[in-house]
Amino acid sequence: MRSVPLAILSLLGAAAAATAKRPCGFKIAPCPTGEVCQKVDPSCDRAENCQGYCVPAPATLVTKTTASPPKPTYASCGGFRIKPVECPEGEICIDDPYSGGCGMACDMPGICVKPVFCGGFAGIPCKDGKKCVDDPTDDCDPMNGGADCGGICV
Repeated sequence: MRSVPLAILSLLGAAAAATAKRPCGFKIAPCPTGEVCQKVDPSCDRAENCQGYCVPAPATLVTKTTASPPKPTYASCGGFRIKPVECPEGEICIDDPYSGGCGMACDMPGICVKPVFCGGFAGIPCKDGKKCVDDPTDDCDPMNGGADCGGICV
């Protein structure tokens, strides 16, 4: 019986690792920069709840045509830690809307924000390039009949 040289086994292992696909979808960690989640079943219509694999993004998606505003920075809080970090007085801990995934529900850290009202019936906009996200401290659910729910600027 002949043995396979170690160098050949190493090359085979590297080739297998290079072709391994990273899973995505089901609101799990997003694909790395320059990659997109390609659905396994193209007919799946459940948005980010469709099973897929990370693949290189088409050149048109990688090229930026306009500069996007800088992402605001916030202190980290919550998350799966031995001693979860608390927010300073006057701030609340919420899921980071600028990062993908399922947030603190999946033990990712959140961000500390001062709750500044936005949205609602009047459609009050946020200032300084921030976006309006659902206020997790109220019981109004915009995904369940609460079309005029207020939010907070993040």
